[in-house]
Amino acid sequence: MEAPILPSVATAEVQPSSVAELMATHLAEKFPAASRAELAARFADEHIVTLPGFCPPPLLAAVRDEAVGIMARHGTYHDLTFEITDNTPRRMRTVGQPVIRDEGPLVHNFYFAPVLLDFVADVVGEPVHTCPYAGEHYVISRLDANGDTHGWHWDDYTYGIILVLEAPHYTEGGFVQAVPNTRWDKGNPDVYGALLSSQVRSYALEPGDAYVVKTNTTMHRVHPIRGEGRRTIVNMTLASTADLDRPMTHETNDALFGGVRDPRIGS
Repeated sequence: MEAPILPSVATAEVQPSSVAELMATHLAEKFPAASRAELAARFADEHIVTLPGFCPPPLLAAVRDEAVGIMARHGTYHDLTFEITDNTPRRMRTVGQPVIRDEGPLVHNFYFAPVLLDFVADVVGEPVHTCPYAGEHYVISRLDANGDTHGWHWDDYTYGIILVLEAPHYTEGGFVQAVPNTRWDKGNPDVYGALLSSQVRSYALEPGDAYVVKTNTTMHRVHPIRGEGRRTIVNMTLASTADLDRPMTHETNDALFGGVRDPRIGS
């Protein structure tokens, strides 16, 4: 486990060193054992579960300020399609892990808080681990223009937990859609086949909510933004024990978020 990053000043009155304790206290109160059992049952059925009020308000405000500032300084807009996911679109603004590692101590300490791993393990029903590939520890993305979307895709590692910092009303898009029990064949991806083979479920979220997804077998997307909506999230990747011994590639992450390459350093 990485050591906490401790800057010299507080961020919005929340010290990075206090993130783990704030989360542990909040999650114990917000999601007691009975609630976690219900979440686990729902996750077993749908392979995605929403977590209303996952982040306590003082920490949410601080993380949002931190992430918005990082996005303002370093956000890069992408308008791409990926053949590896059947030419689905990515229209979004992103910041990758190396920048956040240096300039986002709250996000960093949130990801490495032991309580996060314990909570997700309770929900998914097996141990989870921080991602062995640093480029997928955590990334920030924003959709803020008409038509912006994180199109249909799967992920390499088994689990993701996404913290919502800003979200439009569902009438402006930006809600999550998921198709469980599907398979990502990188050599012959078939998004339409996956849509036909299983039910599409949709989930609206608010700032401070989070959701856990079984990302390697659940095709998912963020519905395109309509109008002037804005959605900003921190996406955090977690590995199953089986993932630790599987060879992985990171094509879409590296294209969208830069992987472990630091964009502040010239090529």
